[in-house]
Amino acid sequence: MRRSNLGLLAGLTVLAMLIPADARKKTPKAPELKQWIDGPIRYLTEKHETKTFRSLETDDDRFLFIERFWARRDPHPETITNEYRQIFWERVREANELFIDSAGDGWHTDRGKIHILYGPPTEIQEDLDYHADDPTSVGGIIRWIYAGRAGGRRDVAPVTIVPFVRGRGGEYRVSYDPKLSSVFFNPRAMQADGADLVERWMDVVGMPGRSEMSVMLDLGKLQEVPPQAQLLLERIETREAYLTHEVSVRVDRFGHPDHRGEWLVSLTVDISYTAGRDLPAVIARFRPLADRSLGDGASSSQRVLDEASFKINEQDGYRAAQARILLPPGEYELTVLVADPDTAQTGLLRRELRLGPLSDRFRFSDIVLAHDLESLRYRALTSYDEPYTIGPFRVVPRFSSNYRPGDTIQLFYEVYKAELPLEISYQVQGREDDGNWIDLGLAAESAQEHYSQAWALPTSEHWPLGEYRVHVEVSDADGKLISTNVPFELTAEVQSPEQDGLERDK
Repeated sequence: MRRSNLGLLAGLTVLAMLIPADARKKTPKAPELKQWIDGPIRYLTEKHETKTFRSLETDDDRFLFIERFWARRDPHPETITNEYRQIFWERVREANELFIDSAGDGWHTDRGKIHILYGPPTEIQEDLDYHADDPTSVGGIIRWIYAGRAGGRRDVAPVTIVPFVRGRGGEYRVSYDPKLSSVFFNPRAMQADGADLVERWMDVVGMPGRSEMSVMLDLGKLQEVPPQAQLLLERIETREAYLTHEVSVRVDRFGHPDHRGEWLVSLTVDISYTAGRDLPAVIARFRPLADRSLGDGASSSQRVLDEASFKINEQDGYRAAQARILLPPGEYELTVLVADPDTAQTGLLRRELRLGPLSDRFRFSDIVLAHDLESLRYRALTSYDEPYTIGPFRVVPRFSSNYRPGDTIQLFYEVYKAELPLEISYQVQGREDDGNWIDLGLAAESAQEHYSQAWALPTSEHWPLGEYRVHVEVSDADGKLISTNVPFELTAEVQSPEQDGLERDK
C-alpha cells in the first residue's frame, strides 16, 4: 500500500528528530540520497535489497524504500520510535567518535563495523607493545571479549574474542591468528622469557581444533548482520504483555515419506486482520523445553523460521501464512511473532508443543478442518515440503471449528503403517440436550487405495444450531482398526479462533 506524500513527509520529519545531531549533519541532501546504500547501512542490507535500491531512479522511491527497510527491522512497531534504527545510528556516531586512527570515518574501520553490529564488548584487553606474527603489523594488539554469545548468535562460541592488530598506517585491523583469538592467550606471557615454551603449549593444548581457517570462519560470522529474526523474538519477548496481542495459530503434524524419524510440522498463522494492507513479517521459533533453563536463552537445538520461510495465502478475506519444519520427537516451546508495520501492531503467541514418539502402530495424522481443499491436478505437484500441500492434495487450514448452517465441512488427514486397501466410514453425530451423541442418518462408507484422505460434508441452512461431530473409522487389509472424532459446531455467528481454542496436542 503506497503512502501519501504528506504522510511520508511527516514520518521523515519525526525520524529526523530521533537521529542524533551529529548523524543528521552527515545525512546527504536529497540529490545525494542514492549514496545511502554506500554508507554504514551496507552492514545491514542484504544483496537483493542493495540491488533493488540501486535500481531506483527517483528520490521519492528511495525515501519509500528506506522507510520500508527500517519498518521491516522495527522490533516494536507499536511505538513511534524504531529502537533498532535508533541504536544503529547511535553506534555509528560512537564509532566515528571512538575509532579515529583511520584516515576515513570510524564506522568504516574493522572495529567500527563490529561495534555497530554487536555493540561494545564485555571486556577490552590492550597491549601497545605486543608484536604479532604479522609482517604488516608494527606492534600493538587490542582484544575485544564478548561473553554470552555476541548479538545473540547461536553459531558462535559462548565467549567470543575478536583480536585487532595495528598496521603500518596506525589503524587496527581484525587478525585471524588463532593464538590471538584464544581464551588462553596472555600477551605478557608471550613476550616474557620462556615465550617459546608458552607458544608451543598454546599450539598443542591451548587451542584444540583451532586453525587460521576456523578463526576466519568464526570472525567472519561476526561480520555478518546478527539474525534479525532472533533479535525480534528476543526483544519482543522482554516487553510487557499489554504491548502485544494474541495471534491464532494451527499446528498440524504429519509424517514425511523421506524423513521417517522426524515429524513434519505444518505451522499456519492467521493474519486475516492485516488483509488489504502490506504483508506483515511472520517469525517462529521452536525451542526444546529443556533449553529454557539456560539463562541467556542460548540453544544449539532451537529452530527459527524467518519470514522468508512463510508463504502467504489470500482468498475471500482469508489471509494466512504457512511454513514447514522437520522436528524430532520431544517437547518444545513455540513462539510466533507477527510484526505489522502498517497497523503498528505486534502479534505474539507462546505455547508448548508436544511431538510424541513416531511409533510403528497404525495411526492418524492430525485431522485438518480445511478452508480450501482440492486434489492436485498433476502427480508432479505432489509434495510434503511446499506450504499448503500435503501429498497429492492442496490443503488450506481454517482456524475455527465453528460454521454457519449451509457451510461445507471439509476434512483432510493421512493414515500411517496401514496395509492397503482401506475401508473408511464417516458417521455424522449430533449432541442431544442430555449430552448424549446420536447418529444422524447412515454412515458414508468407501474403499480407498491411498494414505491421504479428503472428505466433504455439505450442511443445509435447515440444520439446527448445536454441536456435531464426524466419527471416522479406518480399517486396513490386515483387519487393524483406528477411529477418531472430529467436532464442529453450527452457530449463528462464527466465533473467533481465539475463542474456539486450538489446543489439540496428543
